[in-house]
Amino acid sequence: MLETTDLHMQLLDYDYFSDQTDTSIGLIGLADHITALRNEDGVTSLLCDNGDLLQGNPLADHIAAHARPDEIHPTIAALNTLQYDAMTLGNHEFDYGLAFLRNTLAHAAFPIVSANLTCGDDRLAVPFCILDRSLACDDGTTRPIKIGITGFAPPQVAGWDDNFGNSDVRIDDIVAAAKDVVPKMKAAGADVIIALCHSGIGADTYVPCMENAALPLAQVEDIDALLLGHTHEALPDPTRPATAQADYAAGSLHGKPAVMATFCGKSLGVIDLDMTWGVDGWTVAGHNVYLKTAQSAAGTETPLRQKLRQHVQASHKAALEKMRAPIAQTHVPIVSYFATVQPDLSQQILARAMAHSVKGILKETDHASLPVLAAKSSFRFGGRSGLGHYIDISPGPIALRDAAAIFPFSDTLCGVRRTGKQLRLWLERSAAHYNQMRPGLVDQPLINPQSAGYNCDTIYGLSYQIDLTEPARFNTNGVEVNPDTARIQRMSYQGKTVADDDIFIVATNSFRAKSGGGFPAIAPQDIICTSPHTVRDHLIAYLKNINTVNDPVHATWSFTPIPKTSAIFASAPQARHHLQDPLSHVGPRPDGFETYRIRF
Repeated sequence: MLETTDLHMQLLDYDYFSDQTDTSIGLIGLADHITALRNEDGVTSLLCDNGDLLQGNPLADHIAAHARPDEIHPTIAALNTLQYDAMTLGNHEFDYGLAFLRNTLAHAAFPIVSANLTCGDDRLAVPFCILDRSLACDDGTTRPIKIGITGFAPPQVAGWDDNFGNSDVRIDDIVAAAKDVVPKMKAAGADVIIALCHSGIGADTYVPCMENAALPLAQVEDIDALLLGHTHEALPDPTRPATAQADYAAGSLHGKPAVMATFCGKSLGVIDLDMTWGVDGWTVAGHNVYLKTAQSAAGTETPLRQKLRQHVQASHKAALEKMRAPIAQTHVPIVSYFATVQPDLSQQILARAMAHSVKGILKETDHASLPVLAAKSSFRFGGRSGLGHYIDISPGPIALRDAAAIFPFSDTLCGVRRTGKQLRLWLERSAAHYNQMRPGLVDQPLINPQSAGYNCDTIYGLSYQIDLTEPARFNTNGVEVNPDTARIQRMSYQGKTVADDDIFIVATNSFRAKSGGGFPAIAPQDIICTSPHTVRDHLIAYLKNINTVNDPVHATWSFTPIPKTSAIFASAPQARHHLQDPLSHVGPRPDGFETYRIRF
């Protein structure tokens, strides 16, 4: 079984945000791997995509803006060319609306499966499919096998995405849907059952409507293998220690093979299942799980690569021309090399734009007198996303692609009502990004390796400190594990300590407003306003209005001082040109990143 996941419209080996070729990404770099594996003698292979296929970069936006119902989407054309066997839907499939999604999927030459998604009488997907294949056995015979494939999306999708509008789309709990559909697949004759789960590994203990439910899903009887996604992680991951439920190095959850092929075509996920034929039919005798990274397109391209490029070449050129258009200018560098280590200008520019827009929306309402803050995280923070995954805008023009890099998704802008106590919990969840520090020790690892930078929010408009001598109140799944601890200290607004019952409006994106990322829930009545425009639209309008960025980053938050203590973290080599106290450069790492130090 071969898996792509979270491609985010990355068909080509091109980074639209940095406007340069990047051979470490793109479906095109996986194409020859796919062909070679599918052509192995004596092997029956399946190729599946696990969702978040259609949105995520300027190319995707251009194609959606110019789509015609009778025209095949370049991504679907590419998947048809590679002869995919099935796919499921991710949360970002819905970002351009249901009509666009229906028209796009109508051209797929393979089934779209989702067991926990329904859309009235007009189904976007079928609950499962049964593929008739054959296996060559060691005794020289070839026997038929029925392979059942089902899929699942995070149940929060309908709440995250305003494009659902008043539609009758319903997305149910993953585990409950699995327990319902798997017996039906067995009754339909499935010999082996594969779950395409657009959901991360998450917590082992089941609770209803989990966003990341792979571990409890693996416990559902008769599921034989899991293809995962959504959180952009690598599985197998030899750097993660095994638990009683998960062997991360081997790629197994509760003893069942599971794979997650990172994102943007960086990796192809592979699960080799060894099947045994006996008196009771087919059984899984063993498995091997691994990842294959994208191949460089150096030298003469293969005919397959050339064909894939042809599917998208016209849209690629048009998207580049549009994204290179200047919208403003900056007199100061805008970089995100230290986005989760100190206040970050790229985030603050976005936060100012969001707060400015929400203030305008609320101007003539009963909430106009309330202070407006903005919550934001970085989407270009390096880490497992790779060396090129940073914002680096030199003094000069700010192009449309730079705004897309600062906020790459189609989330709408929301204003939510929060008390001082709720703001502290919001920031405590964000502070799970960091390891606990032991006073007096030097060069401790700063970042929790299980945390992603996009879940490390800062709240612009507040001043506060993060005390890393305290254990994290929440784990990286958003579960409260230390309710009596408090990392967030000295939180103030305009010089005044924030009391628990103080009221604020926080500008944020619709994903976070609907509690995406495992953040404390926001009640629907506390979502005071939702703009019809995307966060990125507001950012672009703000940049065009101010025309020039002059202000340096504001010192809104910091770590609490810890004498004789330091920590280390990774960033790109280019970060050395932007060092300021208390940061310093340590040296290179074998993975191409550089090590940096922060003194507390």
